[in-house]
Amino acid sequence: ALMISLTHRFDLAKPEYDARVFELARSLGKDQRQADAQQSASGYRWTYLSTQEQIAIARLGKTLIKDDDSAVAGTLSIGGTSTPIDPSRLWSRDFSAADLRAGVRLTPTGDPPLYTNIDIAGIPRTAPKPDDHYVDIKRTFYSLDGQPWEPKSMKEGDALIVGITLEAREAMPDALLVDLLPGGLEIENFNLTDAKQWADVVVDGITISDRSSAADVRHEEFRDDRYVAALKLDKGQSAKVFYMVRAVTPGNFMVPPPLVEDMYQPEVRGIGKSTPGAIKVIEP
Repeated sequence: ALMISLTHRFDLAKPEYDARVFELARSLGKDQRQADAQQSASGYRWTYLSTQEQIAIARLGKTLIKDDDSAVAGTLSIGGTSTPIDPSRLWSRDFSAADLRAGVRLTPTGDPPLYTNIDIAGIPRTAPKPDDHYVDIKRTFYSLDGQPWEPKSMKEGDALIVGITLEAREAMPDALLVDLLPGGLEIENFNLTDAKQWADVVVDGITISDRSSAADVRHEEFRDDRYVAALKLDKGQSAKVFYMVRAVTPGNFMVPPPLVEDMYQPEVRGIGKSTPGAIKVIEP
């Protein structure tokens, strides 16, 4: 994709160069279907693109649109209502669940070839199945004294320590850990608390004040809805990361599973199990 983008940028494009994009797409599609058929029994699928690959494809699309004078028009029908589409090089539209239930039909006009891409986004009804084929990832909740937390209702203001243990089957020098929070919890940054508070707190054999020695963390972020860490995982060695959460909103909340993947090989990933599957936060 980047090579084709460069040939267009420097006026070196040729039809046979552009044709290679479609040959590659067809080849990857065939390989994808074969891999899906082979891997479906074991529960993991080769359906991931890295951030860099997605950016490369986006750059290619932008380049091809800019260099193409063709346009698409037509009629969009949602339920019983039809709306004309003015000619444009690129047309896109978001559809709600209500639109899809009513029925969506696009009747395009224009000089072929025309290309359509459909993305479906939503929240799954069930959590993804645990997958430790490449890397084992486990999340455990602890009380502030370092003892394993017995699942029960949390009161607003209660805090827990979250410990995540990772063990890669192969070396993952560019691992990205993403741990989504249940809706009623927020992260509190250990680095903004008094280090003396954690001097005697030991979690899973690691003193919290010395937690940086338990994993080779290159970067970490304490976001509103997730904990994110970029780290280096050595083959067969256990790595442990910790962060703290506090209950802030009453309600019943599902607990998303932890996820880790290789940033440059996103099919190399691990999905943990949510234990407990839900957390209840009550008023004090």
